[in-house]
Amino acid sequence: MERHDAIVVGLGAHGSAAAAELARRGLAVLGLERFGRGETMGSSGGRSRMIRLAHYERPSYVDLARASWERWRRLEAETGLAVLTPTPGLYAGPAASDVVAGSLAAARAGAVSHEILDAAAIHARWPVFHPAEDTVGVVDVEAGVLRADRANDAHRLVAERAGATLRFGVRVVAWRPASGGGFEVEMAGGSVTGAEHLVLAAGPWLRALVPDLDLPLGVERQPVFWLEPAPDAATAAELALDRMPLWLWATDAGTFYGFPRDDELGWKVARHHGGAVAEPESVDRRIAPADEAVVRTFVRERMPSMDGPIGGSTVCLYTNTPDDEFVVDRHPAAPGVAFASACSGHGFKFAPLVGEMLADLATGAPSPWSLGPFRADRFRGSISG
Repeated sequence: MERHDAIVVGLGAHGSAAAAELARRGLAVLGLERFGRGETMGSSGGRSRMIRLAHYERPSYVDLARASWERWRRLEAETGLAVLTPTPGLYAGPAASDVVAGSLAAARAGAVSHEILDAAAIHARWPVFHPAEDTVGVVDVEAGVLRADRANDAHRLVAERAGATLRFGVRVVAWRPASGGGFEVEMAGGSVTGAEHLVLAAGPWLRALVPDLDLPLGVERQPVFWLEPAPDAATAAELALDRMPLWLWATDAGTFYGFPRDDELGWKVARHHGGAVAEPESVDRRIAPADEAVVRTFVRERMPSMDGPIGGSTVCLYTNTPDDEFVVDRHPAAPGVAFASACSGHGFKFAPLVGEMLADLATGAPSPWSLGPFRADRFRGSISG
């Protein structure tokens, strides 16, 4: 019988990172993914994600983001895959908005290199942007674009080079302590037993794997678009990665975000949050006219030269907690089981670090990071040991 020291359920951003880290530590790892290699059904698919140091959500993310940046660079050296491209981050909106005030607070608390621009200075530097007069922009000098598909491929490559077995198209339905020790993982059509360590990184599907914890995880449908410039707009070169920042923009209609131009798809833009609550098994993955209208209204007001044809679109999923913080913890009734989810739309950049946290939790190794803010017991009673 095939024997594994550790099983990882879910091979998206955090699961693939955990599989890589466990395999680096010499464990025999089995990774199980219900979709295909490079899936786009959850929260980890697609081509681009932000890495930003001036995290408006919470200043303490600065240290985690710096550590993650170092690990992404290490992963690039380890695999030869280009994952991270530095580019400035522009976080704009009214001065009192969470995006601006929070980013500035994080930059100052974390000694992040930054600039503060008014509306005229934003437009002068990047003419594609047409800010309202009261707009303030915080420019995060230490931001960058992550190629999400390559990042996940790189972690899976590390895992497989270290001897991990990764299986795709395998749906896990349950797990339980095994009679002979370790854990039994039940799949549609079979089971695997005996692993002493189990990592659950199933993203929007996590709640079904830990029903006893009653985690308050809400799944949100997130439409994303790639637009080409309007016919009379600036040239594509002016919108490219070496000329444009990634950006977050607070408005009365919500916060929008985007990236420099992708040569294949166009300029990525979406509203951050505000999507419909969904069930992961039945989410509507079609792009509706109403989805496009939300983005078009913003683009026509603040970036009119980008009001061109759609180069691509998709629906991804956010898994949210009530406080928009992550969940990274050990199961209270099964100390060999670690789990993570609820990135609340801002967790991809931390994947290599979360992979280490999950490996520490599953194996009982001491962690250099404080996981208190991410523990599941903050939601009800004391469910974490």
